[in-house]
Amino acid sequence: MTRIAIIGRGLAGKMAALYLARDMADASITMIDPEAEGLPVVGESTVEVTAQFMKALGLGEHLEEDHLHKYGLTYYFRLPPGEGPDAPDYIQHEAPGIIRLPSYNLNRHSFDAELDARIDPLVTRVTGRVTGVDLSDQPGAPQQVNVQLADGSNRQIDADHVIDCSGRMRVLTKQFGLHQDPPYQRCSYWFRLQGFDRRLLDGLRLAKLKQHCFESYYVTHHFYGEGYWIWIIPMRSDTGEDMVSFGITYRPEVMGEKRMGFERLCEVLERDHPQLKALILSGRKLDDSRYFNYMYEASSYYDSKGRWFLLGDAGFTFDPANSAGIAYLAHQIPQITGMIRKARGGTLTPCYVEALEGHLRAQLALQDQWSNWYGVMNDPVKMAWTLIVANMGYFHLVVPNYMSGAFLNAGVARQVAMLLPRYRRGLQPPVYPFPKLLDALAMTKDPQELIRRAPALYETTVPFSYYRPDDIPRGRLISRYFRKRAHLRMKALALLAPLGKPRHWPLAIGQTLLAGGDLLRSGLIGLVPWTYERAASRKPADQSPFSPAHAFLFAPNKHIGMAQSRLVQRRQATERARQLTPLLAADDASPAQSPAHTPAHAPDLMRKPTADAAA
Repeated sequence: MTRIAIIGRGLAGKMAALYLARDMADASITMIDPEAEGLPVVGESTVEVTAQFMKALGLGEHLEEDHLHKYGLTYYFRLPPGEGPDAPDYIQHEAPGIIRLPSYNLNRHSFDAELDARIDPLVTRVTGRVTGVDLSDQPGAPQQVNVQLADGSNRQIDADHVIDCSGRMRVLTKQFGLHQDPPYQRCSYWFRLQGFDRRLLDGLRLAKLKQHCFESYYVTHHFYGEGYWIWIIPMRSDTGEDMVSFGITYRPEVMGEKRMGFERLCEVLERDHPQLKALILSGRKLDDSRYFNYMYEASSYYDSKGRWFLLGDAGFTFDPANSAGIAYLAHQIPQITGMIRKARGGTLTPCYVEALEGHLRAQLALQDQWSNWYGVMNDPVKMAWTLIVANMGYFHLVVPNYMSGAFLNAGVARQVAMLLPRYRRGLQPPVYPFPKLLDALAMTKDPQELIRRAPALYETTVPFSYYRPDDIPRGRLISRYFRKRAHLRMKALALLAPLGKPRHWPLAIGQTLLAGGDLLRSGLIGLVPWTYERAASRKPADQSPFSPAHAFLFAPNKHIGMAQSRLVQRRQATERARQLTPLLAADDASPAQSPAHTPAHAPDLMRKPTADAAA
């Protein structure tokens, strides 16, 4: 039997516990948490890989019935004032259709309540504070987790593996001295808003492509300004009223702000997005939270011997852009589970652990790129093209690697680390694509010309067709990526209209040659996908511990194990208790006494969480 101790009962800990119980039916999982109240809740928006992972946890029905479908990411790029009352205020880019891989906007309170109900029968809960972990260098000897219980007494818990999910408490980072300052900082302020006038959002004056695939309200909305971006995430409320998460994330030295609150946010909105100020003033603010300079990192995230792991915010923090925090939990939890699998079988090697850490550090390289996006967020041309190319990379590299399980192969993890190197602060190359070309395209203040130079091209850049994990042509998708990048470069060049402008001819020649290089690379990989796919190592020590590789996500029935069976049995017992309670009440109690016979120890998992239960 494998003993696993999870420090923390936040989102990371709950999802890790549910996944480990699904994957290792014989594992003994102990969750240790002081159960502090009033902690900030973040992570309402999910992307495709996150939704796939949550469905692997058995949450598909819950997502469909209790949360809102999210129809992609929608971007609003502010325009200078135009002529006439109908002049658009924003360029809007949104998905031109519905892709086969869904995503959702979560009500985190009801989602967390559902997770709590599901993990309760699968874990042993200990209420207390971890004061330290004593590691053992002896093979097979347990790690000792020291806990101070709520009554002040001490307890020692033995575990083969310790997963730190303590979030900003960073228990193991502090004990082992792993803290590392990030190159860039971020601040954020957010709140939930209910009962607002939704027409204020629907009635924005927009330059956009029309579509009839979905209602444009049900997306994650992004608004941009100098050094900041704003999110609006619709979610399903318990009362049926419209509810959103509304927040701002900013780089303080770029935006010129330090500590943001509601009043200061209203001043920023009055200056840059007056319609959004009217939106939030039309509703009721339910709560609010803020983080100031909240970014941090660690010098190490996984123990080379598999004794401990840092998961989620216990190791490093993400910019909320692209909902990357939860998305990388969907990567880290299978990574950690895979390392535990290998450790159980005696095949875990330091080289495999180092490769997965390299994959994680590639995400920090992405963070550095996103940090430098803040310098161009107020430029509609540069920011629009940046997001087009970035999302194209996500769908052609990240999603195929994830769905196929290739990211758990050490060779593929090294390949991703090589493709996303990290640069020292100040040495980061331009973070927007085709820099010289976009520098020229962005040199206009005319609203109509800006609209022309920032077209929505997602219909040609996002693959809307693939969804099967066992048949994802990773090499062909990368080939298509380079071909599309060449097309985008030439499209941007055409928007500059260089033929009649001799000053742009050297630029046109250089950009054409660069596009030709992308086409050559695309053709080579397209003809011989092996040139890209050969990075997947065939060494047994480097391979994914899941077979087939996509089984980490789509496990055969035999891998579902006792965990799901116990959950089914618990649901059946709850249903039987519900049916028996009226009979017992009729025979043995008056109507006023009958509630006392309801089995408090068996909560009704079939009942949708109420607002009180979620709180």
